Amino acid sequence: MSAGRGGGLLPVDRVAIGYFGCTGLISLAFGGLSGAGIAAAHAIAVFGITRLAAWQPRAGLAAIARAAYAVLLTPLLYAELAILNRFFTQRYFDGTVQAWDAAMFGGQPSIGLSASLPWLPFSEVLHLGYFAYYAIIPAAILGVFATRGFEAMQRTALAVAAAFFVSYLIFMFFPVAGPRYEFAQIGGEIGEGTLFGIVHGILEAGSSKGTAFPSSHIAASLAGVLAAGREDRRWFWLLIIPELALTAGTVYGRFHYAADALAGLLLGLLVCVVLRAADAGAHGPRAAADGQPAG
Repeated sequence: MSAGRGGGLLPVDRVAIGYFGCTGLISLAFGGLSGAGIAAAHAIAVFGITRLAAWQPRAGLAAIARAAYAVLLTPLLYAELAILNRFFTQRYFDGTVQAWDAAMFGGQPSIGLSASLPWLPFSEVLHLGYFAYYAIIPAAILGVFATRGFEAMQRTALAVAAAFFVSYLIFMFFPVAGPRYEFAQIGGEIGEGTLFGIVHGILEAGSSKGTAFPSSHIAASLAGVLAAGREDRRWFWLLIIPELALTAGTVYGRFHYAADALAGLLLGLLVCVVLRAADAGAHGPRAAADGQPAG
C-alpha cells in the first residue's frame, strides 16, 4: 500500500482521515457542546492531512514524520477518549469482561497471576516488559526505516496506526475501565519494586478511563512487530520477546483483564492480515527488493 513517488495521499493519510471523520461526526451528533469542540478540532486535522499530499520527503527526520505522524498523534487522541466514551453510555462494561475471564480461565487472571507468583524479581521483569511498550513501536518503525527504507517504514507505521484507531473506536462504544479501577493495587514486596513504581506512576499520570478492552498497547505493538517482521524478519525476532513480556505484564500488573490482552493480540494480527490482503489486492506480490524479509 505505497504511495507513488509522484505524491498524493498515503494509505496512512486515508486511515487517519477515516478515524478523524468518524469520531468527529459522532462527536458532533451526540456530544453536545464538548462534542462540537472535538468535531471542530478533528475537522481541522482532516484539512491538515489533506495538505500533506504535496509533502513527500524520502529521507531523514522529515520522512519519519511524514510516515509516522498518525502514530505520534495517538497519545493526544488517547487522552480525549475519556470524553468520547461518555457520549453513548455512562457505564463501564467491566462486569461483562470479568465474566468472559471467568468463563475462559475459571477466575480472574489479573488477580490470580500476581497472587500466585508474588516474587519480586519476576514482577520486575514483567513490569519491565510492560514498560518495553514505549520502545517496541519506535524500534519497529525506525528499525525498518534503517534496514528497508521509507516504503517499508510507511507500511509498518500504517499497521500500528490502524491498530490504534480500531482500538479507539471500540473504546468509544464499549468502554471498560480495567482491573486498575476495579481491583486493589498489588501490595506487599511486589508493590515496592522500582519498575513497579515507575510503570504505575506513568499510568496514574496519563491513563484514560474506559480504554481497557482491547489492550491497544498490545494490539498496536504486535501490529508493529508483525509488520516490521514482514519487511525484515530480523525485527520480528528482536521484538517478539519484549512483546510477549508486555502481554504477560499487562495482566500480571493488573493493567488489563486477560480478555483485554487476548483481544489485543487478535486485533493486532487481524489488522496485519487485512492490510496485507489489501496490499496484495492493490499491487500484487511485491518485488523482492520492495518488502521481502531479509535472510
